[in-house]
Amino acid sequence: MRTANTHKNMARCAATATLACVLGLGLAAPAYADTASDLAAARTKLEQIGTQTQQIYDELATQTQALDQTAGEITQKQQEIADGQAKLSTYVAGEYKTGGLSLLQVLTGVDDLSDMLNRLFYYGKVSDKQAQTIQEVKELKQQLTDKQAEQEKNVATTQKKVDELNAQQAEAQNVVNSLDSQLQAELAAEAEANAALQAGINASTAEKATVSNETAGTTENTNNGGQTSNNNQGGNTPAPTPTPAPTPQPFTPAPAPTPSAPSQSVDGGSVVSRAYSKLGCAYSWGGIGPNSFDCSGFVSYCLTGRYCRLGTTGTFMGWTRVSDPQPGDVVVNSYHTGIYIGGGQMIHASDYNTGVIISSVAAGMNNNYIFVRY
Repeated sequence: MRTANTHKNMARCAATATLACVLGLGLAAPAYADTASDLAAARTKLEQIGTQTQQIYDELATQTQALDQTAGEITQKQQEIADGQAKLSTYVAGEYKTGGLSLLQVLTGVDDLSDMLNRLFYYGKVSDKQAQTIQEVKELKQQLTDKQAEQEKNVATTQKKVDELNAQQAEAQNVVNSLDSQLQAELAAEAEANAALQAGINASTAEKATVSNETAGTTENTNNGGQTSNNNQGGNTPAPTPTPAPTPQPFTPAPAPTPSAPSQSVDGGSVVSRAYSKLGCAYSWGGIGPNSFDCSGFVSYCLTGRYCRLGTTGTFMGWTRVSDPQPGDVVVNSYHTGIYIGGGQMIHASDYNTGVIISSVAAGMNNNYIFVRY
């Protein structure tokens, strides 16, 4: 009976070991590898859209300024237009009083000022100088009107581009957030699968040890059953019981990295000093120093003094917001971040063309930014 149980235990151990091997093969290519790659690509796309958005905002600001300037020119020229019309009115009145011009000739069928001007030219009742003044008034008014209409059209077109980029940016941010959550879930599932695998291996090892002990007991009983004849021959020493193999220690997978929580003990002066020390360094996606950074890598270095990453812009936006930003605080929105240095300015890893620079917060962040404190 014991021999039958022994064979059953050995079969069970073999099945457990086979299952462990199958699980091990299944974990050879981590499921999160593709997700991490997709997440990196999505973050790159988000930063590219952010750069495009900043450029189009600059273009819109330039066009709006030009439109405001044209509106100012129109206001300034209104007086010149009024003066020209006054001269024309005085001339017409004088000609009518002296009999040189029939009011009926001028006003019959007149619809507007332009029509009246045309009739005056037709009757030859204006001098060359007066005609030039009238013509300049007409051309100036038309030029300014045309210029304003064209600029309004350009501003509307650029604003449409801004709206489209904002929509793309929101969509890209949603993709990043989704992939980030998926990656964390896959890392957690990976850790759980590793723990289950190790538990199976440990159980298999323990059962193997039990089988070895039972086999040794069976051998000992067999030797004892023939002990009389052995003793008549002088007796034999039974074989020692095999020592079970040591049980391996459980494997604990490394936990997925989590962003550091704010320490609330950072000196703003030190943060600003570190930011200034990296002016001119290059921009690189995923860079955490010492000679190139992306925006969140740069902020992480300034806050900690270490070449590490505290998190992403999404991490920073979850920190404590402040309404009275001080030098050393973090300015951040959904796609960019930097270190506030006071006076409405910030130092940040801007883009591939400029690297780490000083700029106004408004120019560097465009819109929807907040201030947070580490």
